[in-house]
Amino acid sequence: MRTRWWTLGLVGAFAIGCEQRTRPWDQGDAEAPPVAPTSAPTSMLPPPHAADRAAAADDPGGDPAPTDPARVETTGDAEPATATPLVRIGGPWVRCYGGFHPAGDPVKDVTRLSLLCGPENGMRRLSKAPFEGTVTEGAPGLTTTFEAKRGECYRVFAVADATVADLDVTVHSSRGAPVAADHGEDAWPIVQPDRPFCPLEKDVYTLEIAAHRGHGRFAAEVWVLRTVKAGSAARTQHASEPVDD
Repeated sequence: MRTRWWTLGLVGAFAIGCEQRTRPWDQGDAEAPPVAPTSAPTSMLPPPHAADRAAAADDPGGDPAPTDPARVETTGDAEPATATPLVRIGGPWVRCYGGFHPAGDPVKDVTRLSLLCGPENGMRRLSKAPFEGTVTEGAPGLTTTFEAKRGECYRVFAVADATVADLDVTVHSSRGAPVAADHGEDAWPIVQPDRPFCPLEKDVYTLEIAAHRGHGRFAAEVWVLRTVKAGSAARTQHASEPVDD
C-alpha cells in the first residue's frame, strides 16, 4: 500500500513538472532583436560637395576641379576681364573657304580668301599690310612677328603662286616652340584650317613661311578674334581695315 502511494506521488510530481516546463511550440512569436543602424543618420553626413572639398584639401597633389570655359574671369575690383572667345571646331571656319580658288596673284588672292573667312567668323585684320616674299624649296623660310595676347584668337591666311606646290606656314612662340601650323599640302594654307588658335599668355609670335615643294611668290595675312570687356563701349571698325592698337 505504501509503495503504491509513493509511486502515485512520484508520477504526480513528474506530471506537475512537465506542465510547468515551457515547451517551444507553446510559445508565441518571439520579438525580433533591434537591428543596429549600419550608417549614420543623414543629418550627420557631410554634403557631397563638402566631402569633395575636404578630399581635395587632403590631397594637394590632385587635379583641380575643371573650370567652366564660358565663365568670365574677374579682376580684383570685380570688373569682368576679357575672356577668351569660345571657338567651335569646323562649321563656318571650314565652310568659308569651300569655294575658293586662287587666280594667280598672291596679294589679291589672300585678300579675297581672308575676306571670305574673316568677317563671317567675327574676325578683323591684324596685319597692316600683307606679308610678301619669295620662297624656294630647300631654302630657309621667311619670317615676320606679331604680338599675340591672351583672350584673343588668331588665324593666318596665305596664298602662293601656282609654281609652289606646297606652301608651309608655322607659328612659333618666343621660345621657339611651334604653336600652330597648316596641315594640308597646297599653295594656299590656312592656320589653323578648322579653327583659330588662342594663346594662353601674352607673347610675340613668329610667323614662318617656307616652300615645301616648288618656288614662287606668296602673300600672307594675320586676322584676330577679340572680345570686349563688359561695360565698355565696343569699337566699330570695318572688317577689311587693319586693326590699330
